[in-house]
Amino acid sequence: MEIFLVITPLGIISNMILVPFLPEFSRLAAPENWQDLKLRIRQGLMLTALTMLPMTAIFVSLAHPIIRLVYERGTFNAQVTQIVVPLLMAYGFGMFFYLGRDVLVRVFYALGDGETPFRVSIFNIFLNAGLDYLLVQSFQAPGLVLATVVVNITSMAAFLWILNRRLNGLPLVEWGVTLLQLFTITIVSGVASWGANWGWEKFIGSNNFLLQVLQLSLTVGIALIVFVGLAMQLKLPEVDMLATRIRQKLGKRSP
Repeated sequence: MEIFLVITPLGIISNMILVPFLPEFSRLAAPENWQDLKLRIRQGLMLTALTMLPMTAIFVSLAHPIIRLVYERGTFNAQVTQIVVPLLMAYGFGMFFYLGRDVLVRVFYALGDGETPFRVSIFNIFLNAGLDYLLVQSFQAPGLVLATVVVNITSMAAFLWILNRRLNGLPLVEWGVTLLQLFTITIVSGVASWGANWGWEKFIGSNNFLLQVLQLSLTVGIALIVFVGLAMQLKLPEVDMLATRIRQKLGKRSP
């Protein structure tokens, strides 16, 4: 059930990020265009981070109020919520790595190489099985999700290493520093929204549906405002690119 909370934004944002990049990756597959291809790879990864990491901050810091508001009715009581919350947190933690892996897979397909993703996938099947066995013993059901997250992280690392060799070098240190900054911003925005949620519970409470809606609206808003505000300070070109794409999407839907 909690997977639908994750799959929905993943599907929407995947459509917004991956689909426009597919023809770009293919157009730049020739060696003489690799410098531009590297730029597009960076843009794909940074746009993924800028869209997925705020969701990570929200799902990890606000998993309990989200599950309570969406599902806690009838036989789905507070006890069940406590069981499901760690699953949502684990899914939220892995969102960037899930979509980032997909961005890199598309690069290989654009280069006419479907064999490398296939080989990595075969290795990941065995890695996932081993991690499932180890992590379920320590974390129970969330261990299954964490195993998949680790597999996605190793996939991204493998794909970047291979692309770094194939494309005559990628600015991995520069990309890593930027991603580390965004990860730090994610932690700050998550802590801010968690603190606001704690304060709401302590001083106002959430004894009815309306209060729960107001509580979640406020805390999600704080997470987004903090993330966007701090991300803008980095002056990343992808921030403007993302804002432009959002305006375009909204413009298409307006009458």
